[in-house]
Amino acid sequence: MKIEKILGTNIELTPAIESHINKRIAPIGKLVKRLQPASVAVEVGKPSDHHNKGNVFYAEFNADIQGEVFHASAEAEDLYAAIDKVQKEFKRQIIDWRKRQKSVGTRAGR
Repeated sequence: MKIEKILGTNIELTPAIESHINKRIAPIGKLVKRLQPASVAVEVGKPSDHHNKGNVFYAEFNADIQGEVFHASAEAEDLYAAIDKVQKEFKRQIIDWRKRQKSVGTRAGR
């Protein structure tokens, strides 16, 4: 899976953040290895600079896999936790989509 862009909103992207994102995208890349073209855009950051309490950080994954568009977003008090949450949701969406695709093929063959 090709990462098109990593965008940081109201935060500075450090190499540690980028490596964490790459580490979380790798398992998803294995799921869609045979489904080309596949690309993902990642956005992480703070919704605004004036938040001090609550869910301050967010992460968003947007992907285009064989013409299907997937979107997942999550908020958390920690940036790394938000990335982990969004990765789980994104992975679930892709697995469900692949199951539906397999089911349609099975039903059509009956």
